[in-house]
Amino acid sequence: MSINPKSIYPPQPATTRAQTLHLSYDPVHDRIVYPNGKSIFIRPLDPESTVPVRQFTKHVATATVATFAPSGNYVASGDEHGQVKIWDSSYFKSTGPANGGDDEDIFEQPKIKSEFQILAGPIRSIAWDADNQRVIAVGQGKDKFGHSFTWDSGNSIGEIQGHSDTITAVAIKSQRPYRAATVSEDKALVFYNGPPFKFDKSVRGYHTNSVKDVKFSPDGKWLVSVGSDRTIVLYDGKTGEYVKTIEKAHEGGIFAVSWFPDSSKFATASADNSIKVWDVESGEVTQAYLVSESKAVENQQVGLIVAKDYVVSLSLNGNLNYFKGDTESPKFVLTGHKSAITSIEASESNVFTGGSDGIISSWDIAKDALNPVSKLIGTSKSTHTNYVVDILGDSQDLTTGGWDDKIKFWLKGELEGEVALENQPKHIFKNGTKIIVLFETLLSVYSNGKELFSYPLNYDATYAAGVDDKLLIADSKNNTVHEYTIGSDGLNETSLKYPQLRASPTILKVSPNGEYVAVADSAGKYTLYKTSDASVITTRWAFHNSKILDAAWTSDSKFLVSGGLDSGLFLYSVDRPAKVLKRPLAHQLGVSGLRWLEYSPKKSGKFVSVGLDGVVKVWEADLSVY
Repeated sequence: MSINPKSIYPPQPATTRAQTLHLSYDPVHDRIVYPNGKSIFIRPLDPESTVPVRQFTKHVATATVATFAPSGNYVASGDEHGQVKIWDSSYFKSTGPANGGDDEDIFEQPKIKSEFQILAGPIRSIAWDADNQRVIAVGQGKDKFGHSFTWDSGNSIGEIQGHSDTITAVAIKSQRPYRAATVSEDKALVFYNGPPFKFDKSVRGYHTNSVKDVKFSPDGKWLVSVGSDRTIVLYDGKTGEYVKTIEKAHEGGIFAVSWFPDSSKFATASADNSIKVWDVESGEVTQAYLVSESKAVENQQVGLIVAKDYVVSLSLNGNLNYFKGDTESPKFVLTGHKSAITSIEASESNVFTGGSDGIISSWDIAKDALNPVSKLIGTSKSTHTNYVVDILGDSQDLTTGGWDDKIKFWLKGELEGEVALENQPKHIFKNGTKIIVLFETLLSVYSNGKELFSYPLNYDATYAAGVDDKLLIADSKNNTVHEYTIGSDGLNETSLKYPQLRASPTILKVSPNGEYVAVADSAGKYTLYKTSDASVITTRWAFHNSKILDAAWTSDSKFLVSGGLDSGLFLYSVDRPAKVLKRPLAHQLGVSGLRWLEYSPKKSGKFVSVGLDGVVKVWEADLSVY
């Protein structure tokens, strides 16, 4: 009897305009690592791989950067509070069910080997030396902008000096004698000898704007820097002496640079929507990649890695673009959410998720999980501009509502029409052929894209649900539930009275057979009522310790799985209300949506959850004890 993790689907890298996101690649295990929110994600580079994704959740502040050690066995990650954590990533060597391991391995947190307070502001870049022993972390600070230290003891191994503004990137030469280089918003490159790392020279005058990235070539012969001034500058990798400049290399600022393994070429990523591959000796472009014909802000390229099989770039909208060979357009584009997921819906073949940024994604339901490559519904111009409140329907006929005060209607992923709302919706659902939109003190009914009527409420409503031809509305003012019938031009309250709750109700979940309604209150407690007479079935579903955000019934109305701000999953039984299945810390920051994918009475069930951490997870519940 348990709730076991089956698979995890991470959000996209969280990008910020005008800043490089330093992606890190592990060639030993062919995987990448990046931050999103307070989490760090390690995922296989191959977008179609079934190797489990891992999530590190031990940062208390927003994570800003993560970098593999050359061995691939450790990751150094930094956050916006200037803290760096060194943790063991060797545990992530595919020990999950896809490789014959234990389900529990998927969510097992790696051990933190060491953690240090490095700066007074955000960490922007981290570099390891080839011995996997020394680390340099740089970023924004007060008395200093970088620090070099040993990963295990934190002992200082020199000083990072020479800049007057935030350091944006750092690199360490792979060969002895070691050298290091940093670049900054002060338009300079500083070269260091070491270890211990000591200031050698400051190279100025070749960049005219903020320098975004710097990399040593794999053979140590070259050093290259790129910046917002659209300029590429090459230096001698052993001495730091200036060699040459490539001006107007792109039509927009350059955010990232990455070397090919043979050190004869490097690639650059730019705000002009393109990736260019350069021959280091001649300074000529040997290959150009174009992410999209549209040079929109969302298509600016802010991250880059050259891997074994692909050149992978990161768009400002979070897309990971996979280029291969001499084909100009991407072979794969990995899309998805890069912020909190706020809503979910599931059909027989698809799962749909909506985010706080307005993005709506579709996931194909595979044999035992989801397709790891999600597809976006609509385009950036047709989706909601912010928080998606609810998703209804299936891939043929989808209805969504958002905080841009609109209901949108979709057919096979394409926008068919929309309706402007008077206010910000709190909840949207279907009752037969009608679409019900609940506002704080108003309820509107729509049919065929047209408003039938609006009905003012004399209380603050928090949630609504349909029971056959009736409506139930949660009243947070009087801590109760009202029942209505739908008339031709309004609502008619029935004589049925639900007992008053101890706290304000937050959500209502009616069972598929219409026999029960589970009412959750602001304290995280459920009261299960019988809808026919409003009698109380049980009040023992009381294991959440904060607000409940969503819940889902099994098809036979026997079980309810619930999630909320306390990050826990709880599976309640109607027949045995005292017995509950628990899964604490299922999602960092909270569980925001739940839907069942499969269910076998008295055997097992499979459901999908989404969270405020931007993650989609699939779970299996063992129900054999009931």
